[in-house]
Amino acid sequence: MAKIFIAFAVLALLSLVGCSKDATADSTNPDDLERVTQTLVMPPFLPEHDQVAVGDPIVVQVRLVIEEKLIEIDPSGTKIWALTFNGSVPAPIIVVHQNDYVELTLVNPATNSLQHNIDLHAATGAMGGGELSIVNPGEEVVFRFKATKQGVFVYHCAPGGVMIPLHVVSGMNGAIMVLPRDGLKDAEGDLVEYDKAYFIGEQDYYIPKDEDGEYKFRVSCSERNLSISGVDCPRSRTKFLSVFDSSTMDDLVLDGRREHILQKRMEVQAQTFQRRRLYNQQLREFAESAPNLH
Repeated sequence: MAKIFIAFAVLALLSLVGCSKDATADSTNPDDLERVTQTLVMPPFLPEHDQVAVGDPIVVQVRLVIEEKLIEIDPSGTKIWALTFNGSVPAPIIVVHQNDYVELTLVNPATNSLQHNIDLHAATGAMGGGELSIVNPGEEVVFRFKATKQGVFVYHCAPGGVMIPLHVVSGMNGAIMVLPRDGLKDAEGDLVEYDKAYFIGEQDYYIPKDEDGEYKFRVSCSERNLSISGVDCPRSRTKFLSVFDSSTMDDLVLDGRREHILQKRMEVQAQTFQRRRLYNQQLREFAESAPNLH
């Protein structure tokens, strides 16, 4: 178990502090490389992968299917209309090695209502693939990028403007792990291996409450003129946003230590509330001026 946490701590640190090592020069034509299909699995599990790369870089083919569906988020039966990659929140983790190519197929079935795309923070250019991967219902797209940086990176839907946070907090977020080709190393340069590894992502839901303090059943705003438990579409966007303004943290853990919540809350709120309120104001204006846009 200790090995698991060491492995992910090393990768997370590389990603967060920007110390990921640039890829070495590699002019290999990706069309001539071996192609391997990676079968993605539901979190918290990782797909099958080698901890140390074997041979030359490869093209790793992955497929993500967008699902818009109702999910239950707590024992009392509160539901949201979730937006997901492959049906899970968080989305599956992708695992490759530095200098591998990722060839991603993004599918938006005709049964969906919204436009989607994917922005991978491990990709450079074209908004991490976001500008190349816009798909309407009934469409799919295939694009490829080279994983030039080591680390653990987020990916998420980024259809543009105010739709980005709405899609992200509705479930469209996952991760891609880019391992060093020669494996993870400790501070002394020795190989670090793990017996098991798990991917755990934090997901916040912002659900309005009714007059009795009960969470409201939230529905897709693409379902026009629909009202359930007092949440009207498309005005439910504004109700949804009101939760942002009033949300507060109940607890906080930093570096494995439980911190005094009141002190940390003041520090965090001082840094974030001004930007949050400005953003929420812009999002409300958008929701009110374009009520039928999904």
